[in-house]
Amino acid sequence: DESKPDSREGLPLRGDHRNGGLRAIQNLIEVVSGRRRGVFATLTRFTLGLATPLYRAIVGWRNWRFDHDARHPGTPRIQIAKVPVISLGNLTTGGTGKTPLVIWVARLLRSHDWRVAVLSRGYGAERNHGQTARNDEAIELEFRLPDVPHLQDPDRFRLAQIAVEELESQVLVLDDGFQHRQLHRDLDIVLIDATNPFGFGRLLPRGLLREPLASLRRADAIVLTRCELVDPGICTEILARLKSANPVALLAQLRTRAHGWLQFDGRQFPLNKLQDESVFAFCGIGNPNGFFQTLTQLGLTVRQQQVFADHYHFSRQDLEEIACAARATNATALVCTHKDLVKIGCNQINGIPVLALLADVEFFSGQAELTSAILAAVKTQVADAD
Repeated sequence: DESKPDSREGLPLRGDHRNGGLRAIQNLIEVVSGRRRGVFATLTRFTLGLATPLYRAIVGWRNWRFDHDARHPGTPRIQIAKVPVISLGNLTTGGTGKTPLVIWVARLLRSHDWRVAVLSRGYGAERNHGQTARNDEAIELEFRLPDVPHLQDPDRFRLAQIAVEELESQVLVLDDGFQHRQLHRDLDIVLIDATNPFGFGRLLPRGLLREPLASLRRADAIVLTRCELVDPGICTEILARLKSANPVALLAQLRTRAHGWLQFDGRQFPLNKLQDESVFAFCGIGNPNGFFQTLTQLGLTVRQQQVFADHYHFSRQDLEEIACAARATNATALVCTHKDLVKIGCNQINGIPVLALLADVEFFSGQAELTSAILAAVKTQVADAD
């Protein structure tokens, strides 16, 4: 029954027309993944497949031009910052658990007393009176990395200049930088989500791949994330395919490790705080399934789960409807991600406490090798600058 909602994806709030785009995205994913059957789904896949060769040609031409420039220093297309740049990016659309690794990299660099800045495009940032506000990622990073400035603008080279000249940064962490090839990087790290590593095996718009798998040859390091959510045998198969795509890149595996709950006022609680509670879970992130699977692994009693669009901005009506839906399921707590909590801005909604899951990365393999690669990419340049 195609009209029956898929509990893995969650449901838009009833009557919330602003979340209609999310339902369209969910439906499209159901189609391109092949899970949805029928004449309409087949025709849609066929139509999207017709557009894929054009997308492939555009991506190929763009990458060829950058590859050519990379072999000929001094060409204007690739700009070089005055300090080392560590890039973290994706091969597919959607979330890959990148923010926890950005935090890990920044903390590693800060542990060596280097002044670090994070540069990102700023997806989902609201505009107020013509000024672009920080998005949810920037606010989250401000809490998790209080001594690391986070600059947001589509022009990452301009941000690099600001970070170096005004903030005296010694190292730059380029967030979501794999396709942003205008800024030269000293280490290219690509994250692959173990729960959907290759975007259904097809390029956009037929699949979720931003670039062909062959583009991984540009990567210096490939990190397989969310390994705890899939069978170890599947991880082994994915790693073998990654090794085939880039035999020389170092490989690492990690999991997202939950370590507590956070309320908006900064109070933190141990994971067992909600073990006897019934919760209503919601989020507006790129990969909601990973969040919900983590809650299941924690043994929480999740009465209902609710998905919003990535970087969704919650209104008062949204929050009231969330509380109403939670009460209808007899949930005694609301749980979300840290990115959602910073946008909600309160400890409770209509008397129901709101708690965000705090998580960090934990390596299964490759931590020492990745650490060495990052430090090697930075040490020589910083020493020369000093």
